[in-house]
Amino acid sequence: MRFDINMIIRKLTISMLLILMPAFISCESVRPEKWDPYSLQWPEKTPRIKYHSSIMSELDVIEKRDIVDKISGEARRPVRLLKPYGVTTDDLGRLYVSDIGRIFVFDKKEKRLLFFEETGRPKRPLGMFYDRKDRLLYVADGELNKVYVFTVDGKLLLEIGNNDELLRPGGVAVDSLRDRVYVTNTGRHTVSVFNTKGQFLGNIGTRGNGPGQFNFPTQITIDREGRIYVVDTGNFRIQILEPGEDFMVFDKEIGSHGTAYGELGRPKGISLDSDGNIFIADAMFHGITVFNREGKVLLAWGKRGFRPGLFELPAGLHIDEYGFIYVVSQGNARVDIFEVIK
Repeated sequence: MRFDINMIIRKLTISMLLILMPAFISCESVRPEKWDPYSLQWPEKTPRIKYHSSIMSELDVIEKRDIVDKISGEARRPVRLLKPYGVTTDDLGRLYVSDIGRIFVFDKKEKRLLFFEETGRPKRPLGMFYDRKDRLLYVADGELNKVYVFTVDGKLLLEIGNNDELLRPGGVAVDSLRDRVYVTNTGRHTVSVFNTKGQFLGNIGTRGNGPGQFNFPTQITIDREGRIYVVDTGNFRIQILEPGEDFMVFDKEIGSHGTAYGELGRPKGISLDSDGNIFIADAMFHGITVFNREGKVLLAWGKRGFRPGLFELPAGLHIDEYGFIYVVSQGNARVDIFEVIK
């Protein structure tokens, strides 16, 4: 009896397809669940933080129909963030985001997008600080080794760091009541101090891991009492310094290196809420860690991902006067906004 091997293979193949076909049909009929960022809340049992919205491009502040090329009259691609880093807000309801070669100004109230840029300045803007008293925006430029001061209409008013005092500055904080500008001088592992006219007054700290010493400090913020909070990134901690007779003196440090809950891996952005709690953006863990001023961990939240509300290399962090939390997700080229659940 002769066997047709090709015939046998064909029959076996058809049989296998008939067996597997229901599984294929079942898989095709299952659609992925729609992503709902508004369901994101932390912690799950007693939520305190929830997702609010995101900012990625001019479409988030103006109508799509308004995006028209001035010359051709045809629709154009919306201008969007490329590699953002810093974020802050002003008292006019505008959101500032530092990006490559420019400062984005998202004005939802007026439904427009503006830019701060002056003949190649800033070139690599990083940390920012808005001084509400004088309505000025301070911007640290990590490539040009300056801090630029802009008026709210985008006019360049002042350059700080004209005599090579700064090397790769990462952040800036201003105490206009005491006439002080504090700059994290990342490349020189210190905090440099200027007055608001741009005159260099001196440095705080040296390189090291002891109290008042720094290792690649990046971001900085200030509280109502004039204490400064320095993200000592290379030492995986936050250092709090308070006003002394001349400069700031060491008060305490918060945080430690590790992978456990509440520990830090690559701290970057920092901001304080109205209760004085300290929010830290951690680029290694793709999340936010919250401490009280005594250093107790209150909450660690966030998750890595590319969808709205998830983080990829969070950098800048800012909390406005209404309690909204703005987090720059650098790898996602957007700012995610969260709110506190009362």
